[in-house]
Parts: sequence; C-alpha cells; structure tokens
Amino acid sequence: MSIADCSTADMPTLSERDQRQLQQVEKKYQLVTDRTGSVATGRATGFYLYGTGGCGKTYRVLAELDRLEVPYKLFNSRMTGRGLYNALEEFPDEIHVLEDMEQMFRDSGARGVLRSALWWQPSDKDDRAPERVVTWTTHRMEHSFIFSGGIIMTANRPLPEIPELLALKTRITYLHLTVTDNEMMALMRSICLDGYRWRTEIMDAKECSKVCEFIIAECRGMNRSFDVRLLVNSFHDYLQWRDCQSRLDWEDLVSCRVRERAASIREARSISSRAAQLQEELRIAAQIDADSADRQERASLWRERTGKSEQTLYRRLQQLNEDRITQ
Repeated sequence: MSIADCSTADMPTLSERDQRQLQQVEKKYQLVTDRTGSVATGRATGFYLYGTGGCGKTYRVLAELDRLEVPYKLFNSRMTGRGLYNALEEFPDEIHVLEDMEQMFRDSGARGVLRSALWWQPSDKDDRAPERVVTWTTHRMEHSFIFSGGIIMTANRPLPEIPELLALKTRITYLHLTVTDNEMMALMRSICLDGYRWRTEIMDAKECSKVCEFIIAECRGMNRSFDVRLLVNSFHDYLQWRDCQSRLDWEDLVSCRVRERAASIREARSISSRAAQLQEELRIAAQIDADSADRQERASLWRERTGKSEQTLYRRLQQLNEDRITQ
C-alpha cells in the first residue's frame, strides 16, 4: 500500500486559490534553486539566503546540489575564522554550505576569509581562470591556498551592518526569502497530498490533511506564522497518539505545540484502554481479511464494526503482516 493510500476516493485536493498560492511560492523556491545552481556551476562565487525558520531554505539548496550531483560540505552551528580557513583549504574545489552560522560574522578573521574566498582581482589574460587566493598570516608564518569552489550561506537574519560584510554583499548573490501565510498554507496542504512516512509508519493523505487543517485553525487564532517544521512535528504527535503511546488526544498535543503552553486539555485516556482498542481493531481486521476478498465488502464491514475509514483497515492489515514477519 502506498503512502497516498489504497484509494483515491474522497482524497483531499487543493482549491484553485491554494493552487495559485502554491504557484507563487514555487516561483520563489525556483529563484533559490537557480541561485544555488549558479554557485554550483561556478557562475557565482557565493550565495547568502536568509528567512524565517521552517520556510525550506536549506532544504531547497541541498536538494538542488543533490540533483546536480555537485560535491558539497555542510557545516552548521559554530565555526571560527580559522576553522573556516581550514575547511576551505581542505576542500578548495567544492561547494561549502554554511547553515545557521550568524555568530561567525562576529569573527573578524572569518569576515576576512569570506571576502578573499568570494572575489578575485580581474586579470588582463582572458584565458586564465579567476584565482581567489586566500591567506592566513600569523607572527610565525603565512598560509595560503587558491579557492575555486563556492560558498552558500543560509540564515534567519540579514548580514549585520558592518562595513566588511557590506563589502561581502557586493561579491555574492544576496536574497531574502519571504513566504506569506497564504503561500505556506498552500504548501503545507500540498505536502499532505503525498502522505507521510516515518520509519515503518505511514500516514495517508487524509490523515495528514486532518492534522494540517487543525494546525491552520489553531494558528489563525493566535497570530502565529505557519512553517513546515510545525507540520512535520505535528505528524509525529499524531503518530504517537495513533500508536497508543500517549494518553492525551493528538489534538491536545498539537494545540499545546502551537500555543507553546499547556492549553485547555481534555481528560486523558489510559494507555491500556487505547492499547485494548488497537488490539480489538486488529482482531476485527484479521477476521474481515479472512472472510472476504472483495474490497468494497471489506470496507463496508469495517465501517459497520468500527466506524472507521477504509484507510485505517488497510493500515491495521499492514500491522498484522509486519507482526507475522517479525514472529
């Protein structure tokens, strides 16, 4: 059974409005893709991309580098000026992706390395490739190498208003990625159409869309922005509830995640009662599977006995098959 589920009946679809919003956001992502490609092919030396968290910046950059099959090195969290120099020296011909390293710009050494690595002095000889010589001099010795790769930086904020970094901006492509709430809602809904897989667990499109619409309703009442990470984390809340590993309902888990505090929570159910319900559903699914091979009849019997969807029936049958394999 595929993630999208065994049946296309009553599957969620995008409205015309969502389709228009999705087209707009895809144009913005295409710009990110094209700018990444310009660095990957050597037409640009660097690219600085910033925007709010969860809008897909690094994901789009890495996806394009993977598509182009361009070697790259990913660094994140923290890096000193000397650490940057060493990384570029070790891999002088590759693309370096620096993710969430705003702190690095406080290091004067890092600012100097970036300016040297991302620009060159033009030569009168047209047939000579641009050489970006990067040096690091101490009181004891001088280190240098020629850098011919590229640097892509993703961040949540613009470059600080420092003269050296203003000079850096003139050397590279600089882009602020903004995604409106309407565009993000359309993107989230489109992601749900493919379902979601985590390890061996599967959410079909209807389940994903149910979670997505609940998030949208919660966020609208709080003036909170949408993001893909919130959607994915909420999928995991739903899976935890579905697998009888939480006493609270998935809606309570997601609501508290959105509000970032303990909101109005309904009475918790015992995990043992949830587990008993799951075992009963597995028993009914096994009986239906043995009694009938007709898909419509199976779905009808399942709804009659449990009140749940056909998708849940096939998920329970899949659990039974996995249990048989592991036994």
